[in-house]
Amino acid sequence: MIIGLTGGIGTGKSTVSNIFRQKGIPVVDADIIAREVIDYPEVVNMIVENFGSEILEEETEQEKGQNKFKKKKISRNKLGQIVFKDEKKVGILNSIMHPLIIKVMKEQTEKLKKDNKIIVADVPLLFEIHLEKEFDITVLVYADKETQIKRIMKRDKRTLEQAEDIINSQMDIEEKKKKSNYIIYNNGDFEKLTEKTEKFLKSLKNM
Repeated sequence: MIIGLTGGIGTGKSTVSNIFRQKGIPVVDADIIAREVIDYPEVVNMIVENFGSEILEEETEQEKGQNKFKKKKISRNKLGQIVFKDEKKVGILNSIMHPLIIKVMKEQTEKLKKDNKIIVADVPLLFEIHLEKEFDITVLVYADKETQIKRIMKRDKRTLEQAEDIINSQMDIEEKKKKSNYIIYNNGDFEKLTEKTEKFLKSLKNM
């Protein structure tokens, strides 16, 4: 069974992913894959073509065998400043990144299927990029907006306005709720979240 796990910022999705890992369930993490994909030379070149060379970090010299070469690297901070709040630019970036992220996710999932009955794919934008049909079940880690805001402000040292901007830039969590097969509610503490995640795992036996 392949589970598509998603959520919104501050809902606790990453915490649930870690609980799955602790239970011995492999997790394919789209965010980790994205951090790797953005360093692919072909991706770096496409991003520079669309957003300019100012989004590059200072080139670092690396050794390969006997030769030294300079490696271009994207500054995620600079790229974020350019893309954030501009839907058109977000769309361009997604069109570059998402096909490769999805390809790598599928490759990793296929490898894991040989030795595992349950695999979790942690995909923040699962519904936004219409991947729900790729999974046997979709699971949303849910927190109400007020809880999300409090967590973002505390964890990321954001202002109220910044936290609201980030939440409003994402698909409405209530919309994700309607689309999901199963909801793990996380308005409480870690112990309660662990209990609810374990309850979900037990429910899989009846599916």
